[in-house]
Amino acid sequence: MLRRKMLRDIKANFAQFFSIMLLSLIAMWCYTGFQANVIGGNKARSDFESSSNFADGWIYGSDFSEEQEEKIEEISGIKDVQRRTEVLGKADEKYNTAEIYCYFQNDKVVTIPRTTEGADFDANDEDGLWLFSRFAETWGIKVGDKFTVHVMGFDIEKKVKGLVVTPEYEFACASTDTDTDFHNIGFAYMSQKVLPEEMRINNEIIFTCDGKSLKYEDDIAKALDDNYAFLADRNSIRGWYQLSDELAQHDSFSYIFSFVFVAIALLVIITTMKRMITQQRTQIGTLNALGMKKRKIMFHYLSYSFVLSVTGCALGIILGIYTFGRLMVNMFSQFYTLPDWQPGFSYKSIIVAAVLVLICTGTSYFSCSQILKIHPSEALRPAAAKSAKPCVFEKLPFWDKLNFNARYNLRDISRSKMRAFMGVFGTCMGMMIMELGLGAYDTVDYVREWYFHDIQNYEYQVILNDSCTIEQAEELKEENDGELVAMEAVSIAAKDHPTSDGIISCKLAVTEGEQLYCVSDTELKTKPIPRGTVALTMKQARKLGLSEGDNVYWKTATGDKWNESKIGLISRHPNITGITMMREDYEKAGMTFRPVMMVSEDNCEKAADNKCVSAVHSMTDLIEAFDKMMEIMNLLVYFMVLFSVLLIVIVLYNSGNLSFNEREKEFATLKVLGFKSGAIRKLLSTQNLWLSIIGCICGLPLGRVPLQAMMDSNGDAVDWPCYLAPSTYIISAAFVMTVSVLVSFLFSRRIKKIDMVEVLKGME
Repeated sequence: MLRRKMLRDIKANFAQFFSIMLLSLIAMWCYTGFQANVIGGNKARSDFESSSNFADGWIYGSDFSEEQEEKIEEISGIKDVQRRTEVLGKADEKYNTAEIYCYFQNDKVVTIPRTTEGADFDANDEDGLWLFSRFAETWGIKVGDKFTVHVMGFDIEKKVKGLVVTPEYEFACASTDTDTDFHNIGFAYMSQKVLPEEMRINNEIIFTCDGKSLKYEDDIAKALDDNYAFLADRNSIRGWYQLSDELAQHDSFSYIFSFVFVAIALLVIITTMKRMITQQRTQIGTLNALGMKKRKIMFHYLSYSFVLSVTGCALGIILGIYTFGRLMVNMFSQFYTLPDWQPGFSYKSIIVAAVLVLICTGTSYFSCSQILKIHPSEALRPAAAKSAKPCVFEKLPFWDKLNFNARYNLRDISRSKMRAFMGVFGTCMGMMIMELGLGAYDTVDYVREWYFHDIQNYEYQVILNDSCTIEQAEELKEENDGELVAMEAVSIAAKDHPTSDGIISCKLAVTEGEQLYCVSDTELKTKPIPRGTVALTMKQARKLGLSEGDNVYWKTATGDKWNESKIGLISRHPNITGITMMREDYEKAGMTFRPVMMVSEDNCEKAADNKCVSAVHSMTDLIEAFDKMMEIMNLLVYFMVLFSVLLIVIVLYNSGNLSFNEREKEFATLKVLGFKSGAIRKLLSTQNLWLSIIGCICGLPLGRVPLQAMMDSNGDAVDWPCYLAPSTYIISAAFVMTVSVLVSFLFSRRIKKIDMVEVLKGME
């Protein structure tokens, strides 16, 4: 009997109950969709890193001997150890002179490259080269092809024996790019026997260990007699930690978006169940009087939310894994290199679903408990009408000047505070999500303008090859009225002789101060670097606790001492973090200036014929490449707009539907008094419009917060300031208001169909 009653009640209140199920579905869809990407990614990473015997620590220095390697092996807790040579090289011009990180080694014990095609890496093969598979696929390079890499002043041409991937390059991005472009970045493994005897310099020792590698620093320093540059762990390897930051971001998103829809679902449950229980007061009293226990009646009403939320959660889990989760994995697999990345699932989703169902059911309990406390004899009689009290708005000094429509709706809002709050809160959240999606577009445009027109104040970028001498670079600079720029890996710290946890691995850029390659301050305005000082990027300054006027210590990857420089400017850059300094100050520190590129406002296409030039890029080419990589934002915008539409429609329709059902007798009375259907619809629409306007105003400042959090969650290697254009606020508000008006029209037919006789009979 109660089961049939539940089905009849659901049918009679289909819109509200369907909304509860839909909101539960969307909440779990968001959660499992993001989590499918995170869980699958972490599992694939674990398998990948385990099969590759991925390193836990990296010791950098100028040249490590076999004896030093053996001393590291003797340290208790350190397992596998391997020396190798890491050098940055360049590909041929036909491959866009891409950056190719070359690894020369005589063993394959730690961080073993995984073969995707061809033969496995052989450290004794002097004729072969193992190339990054994503780079090879992008350029159409096959196993068996010849490939040339320009490194350490000479060319190495070898046969591609295999295509490989490695955990060190789960994320790969060239120094001149703002995001992944596999045209411009790659790596290659070769035997150390390929190099001449005098060039076999092992500048790295990599090792695996028990626990964190940094805890072995004292033992390592003692074993090497402090003859090393610095020790790094996985968190210093951008190719690894970038994906860690991305997955952490998605994990937080899974909870944030789910919370928004669960919060709205609870408001719908509270208002729907409270109204239905009140309407069925006499039925509950009758069931109670006939001997049905209150516990059974309570379970009956709890079953509404339980059944609907369970159904929604079950569908949300399935859809989340096989639709959104699959979409996320496919999308991010374009930017990250992680073999066997598939959508994942864990017991956490079941626990979250159970918690969601428990919250929804518990909310119904609080809505139902009050009516069941009433004695059956009292419940059989209709509830006494509430005594009319002046609402708070009647105290307004201009109350008497308001028209009937305004006073009627203000009184109704005062009587139905929860319903009004649901409308405002839901619209506010919809506004926030809409701003988040459109704001992502604005941010991309803002960063594009800042990066390509402010920082890069030039029209052509000429990439120099490794064999280019400083004399040739100077001559090229004079011919094209340009500026030379050097760039290399560097470690920075807040004090001399720092411990590893106080060291940050980043980039050092050296400019000539011609203001073609510019530096911007924290307000994103370009400024010259004061002579005798350096510019330190904002995120790294905060991490080290430094500010303007403090000293920063830095050391190049091949350097053997820490250099001290005064910070003259805290700067910002979208993707190159570290320090920037003037050439004259760099050379005063005893360093040799080796430019990697020349930039100019003049047309430099003829420079491509110069022997010391690897490639020439125009600003148009660079912007086109950037825009192509940012196409992912289209999906983000569609995703946010869809969620915003669903949220606003569900909230406003439920708010309007509840308002209509609660005031149906009042509307019938107004019809008897001569009010037309249009006038009554105006009463209903006015309230929806008011709530939408308040929600829009409350939601205006909220979009920036999650957008900046989304940008900041990309880690310290990326610094994108969020920006929302004034048009975004206008478009978002206009969209919300349009949906509000359209939802109001859904009640037009229902108002026309009000049966005045039947409704008024029910009042007797």
